[in-house]
Amino acid sequence: ASTGQLHEMPTIFCCLSTISQMLLHPYFVFDGPDCPQINRGKDILGWSPPLLLVQRFQELLMAFGFDWHVAPGEAEAELSCLQSCGFIDAVVTPYDNALLFGATCVLHSIHGDEDMEVYLAGAIENSAALEWGDLLLITLMSSADSDVSTVSGTPKALLDYGFGRTLLEAAISLQFVEFMEFIAKWCNNVCEVLRTDPQHFLGHRSHELAHIIKEEHFEFPDPTILAMYLSPLTLWLDSGHSPIPCVMSHQPNLTTLVAFCLQCLGWPLDTVQSALMDACAGAAMHALLQVSFTIMPNIPIPSHHPPYAAARQH
Repeated sequence: ASTGQLHEMPTIFCCLSTISQMLLHPYFVFDGPDCPQINRGKDILGWSPPLLLVQRFQELLMAFGFDWHVAPGEAEAELSCLQSCGFIDAVVTPYDNALLFGATCVLHSIHGDEDMEVYLAGAIENSAALEWGDLLLITLMSSADSDVSTVSGTPKALLDYGFGRTLLEAAISLQFVEFMEFIAKWCNNVCEVLRTDPQHFLGHRSHELAHIIKEEHFEFPDPTILAMYLSPLTLWLDSGHSPIPCVMSHQPNLTTLVAFCLQCLGWPLDTVQSALMDACAGAAMHALLQVSFTIMPNIPIPSHHPPYAAARQH
């Protein structure tokens, strides 16, 4: 604190330097001022990254030639819109909720970033037989009270009874008053299935869980979480017009990077010289990427049809 330096920045610098040497155009999106206070199943009220860290991060992105913008709400929703329009091939995030916003390919780094896990929406639907409504119900139960979310086998069994798909269908097709009437009946049906397990998907009867939902006035499904995924706040218009023309990246500005390392990181000249070796390789790589971009034919951008588009009409 006394030096005014941010200890995260050297790590960020090294990561961006590595990314600059890859055969890809990265695009960064930051959570915005209206990011939901209940996010990714956890209450994050009052938490926000240090403003100086965000500012320095964005300055470094520009120095490396990477584009970025701040979303009005949650970054994963914004990135999912980018992917649904064909601007990006994959979303890199540690959070699974990007799939609920419509992302079709999500990458997670594991084992110290040496390996990647790839989650494909098509594979989840075809192999695991999980549709968007199923994933939505799993998330709603994971975000719920621990008594609801920790009962072994309960989410999968409720999916087998079709509750996730009927919930989604109602959410995107019914008006508000009709939907609230549906939810009351839907919860009664869930509780009845928990008490009786008529098709033996649960393998047991959960009278206690049904009591929690029905008698203790447990708010399930949480309308705040439901609305967050069905109608997220993004810069994208319903007409499908993009707030950005394309996703591109450019050669790193080596002069700006030297100044950043000296002033913001406090590195001595010999450290700066060593660090910029990778940045120079990144500059050469992006020169090649820019050449390849100019000789590629123009590819039409598909219309924007995220899975929650129908919900926005209501």
